[in-house]
Amino acid sequence: MTLSHENWTLEKLLEEKIQFDTSLNFERKDNDVVQGWTRPAPSVPREPEPQTSTNVLCITGDSASNTLSITTADNSCNFIAGSDASTRRMISFKADSPILSTKFLQSGKFLISTSMSGKIMLHDIGSQRLIAERRDHTKWVVNLATHILADHHICLVATAGWDQKIHVYALTLNSDLSPIDKEIPPPVHTIALTTNPETAIFVTNPDVGTLHLVFSRRDSSFLYYHQIDISSSTRPTISITDCGRQNLAPHSNAWVAFTPSALALHPNDPTLLAIATSHLPYLKVIIVRLLFPSTGSHGDSEVANTAPASAARASLALQDREDAAISLQVSTQAPQTPYSTPQIAWRPDGSGVWVNGDDGVVRGVEIKTGKVVALLQAHEAGSKVRTLWAGRVGDNEHSKEVLVSGGFDRKVFIWNIES
Repeated sequence: MTLSHENWTLEKLLEEKIQFDTSLNFERKDNDVVQGWTRPAPSVPREPEPQTSTNVLCITGDSASNTLSITTADNSCNFIAGSDASTRRMISFKADSPILSTKFLQSGKFLISTSMSGKIMLHDIGSQRLIAERRDHTKWVVNLATHILADHHICLVATAGWDQKIHVYALTLNSDLSPIDKEIPPPVHTIALTTNPETAIFVTNPDVGTLHLVFSRRDSSFLYYHQIDISSSTRPTISITDCGRQNLAPHSNAWVAFTPSALALHPNDPTLLAIATSHLPYLKVIIVRLLFPSTGSHGDSEVANTAPASAARASLALQDREDAAISLQVSTQAPQTPYSTPQIAWRPDGSGVWVNGDDGVVRGVEIKTGKVVALLQAHEAGSKVRTLWAGRVGDNEHSKEVLVSGGFDRKVFIWNIES
């Protein structure tokens, strides 16, 4: 080996090697434990009949019943059923305004939905009837989350509205976990915010078994945790308390770096969260480990109540912990604007996520490396892909992975694995 005496020495080579190894630690795009993008993956589009005539707003699937719900801008909600997912059922619901979010209950027998008018609705799909509806929000309800408490026969429902509020409802269920009430009761708790909430999910801490409502709000890079406690009496009472928050940009100098716009929990890991953010001009994906606050902990407030020197050390330690929880952050090159609605969906095996974009392309991101490994192009070029759902359909022994996308080109595509 020949070295230039003026520029290179063994010490210089060792120093360069150390700097290179250090830089690799900041990439956070490889993990030997994480599974790589599995193949084959959905890549063949099929448009179900009859075709959609208006913009598609929300698609939700239920793998147990092989049913898809599709809401459109003409205030209707249509269904696709069957393992082949090829034909719409002659069942549709009409609302007083466009439906923005839907969730299935009891293996696809019931549907909860929210609309632009601020309503929450409960439908019986089998009998094609509206069971109950209620209006507590004064503006759009953009997101809906549900959680079944089988031991208490309760379904918790959280609705996020653009009136800067999150309402939490408790629906009573039968022994078969079907809704028993003929009306939706008033909210058991309301969370008032300073900005509009973006999205919310229910998450269980696997270590201690506590249930949390985790949500994000506009113009904030934090995840907010509210713990849900339920009494064990014959008539259980529900209490919800603010217990902390987690910063997704702990070392950022910007006042507001981005907003976590869509949350998706890993299909097999209850502590791993995929986040689609409002970064401009391209959508950025963050994969983060949830840092559940300890009981009675309020994060920043505890730091502020200590001595200045101790508070500085505690704040730095908290920032390092929040930074270490981020396992992946990568730009997907999916274009978006301040008016976009970022969406993210896990593949059923957890090997990657799908994200939407305003260019008509659905992108697949490998979690192991952070690379965009799939570009699905069937929507009209330059159109907004508004909604995504990924899962498995068919019998357990012969189930298949599918991806469903809908957009403002008035089209729905069901992406299948190439045979």
